[in-house]
Amino acid sequence: MDAITRDLQKPVPWTLLYADDVMLASEDKGELERELQAWCDRLERFGLRLYVKKTEYLTTDVTESSSIKVNGIELPRTAVFKYLGSAVASDGKLMVEVNSR
Repeated sequence: MDAITRDLQKPVPWTLLYADDVMLASEDKGELERELQAWCDRLERFGLRLYVKKTEYLTTDVTESSSIKVNGIELPRTAVFKYLGSAVASDGKLMVEVNSR
C-alpha cells in the first residue's frame, strides 16, 4: 500500500501507515474529506478498497456538527480513536489510553 499511495502521504503525524491501517489527520474538515476520497479512489484503482464500516473520524472541535463523507457515505464520528492499540481522545485526555490497557 505504501508504494501506491506514496504521493498521497504527508509527513507524520498527518499520515500514519502501518500494513493495511491508515490514519489521516488534517486541520481542516474539507481538506480531510478530499484527502480521504483521494485515498479511496487510489485504492480502488489498484483493486483495493476502503472498508467504510471500519472507518470513523474524530474531531477536537465540539461545535462541529457536519459530517465527513466518502463515496457519499457518511462516516460515524467518535470521541475516542484507536490506532494500533493506542487511544486518542477528542478532549486530549490520556486517561482513555491508561484505562484501555
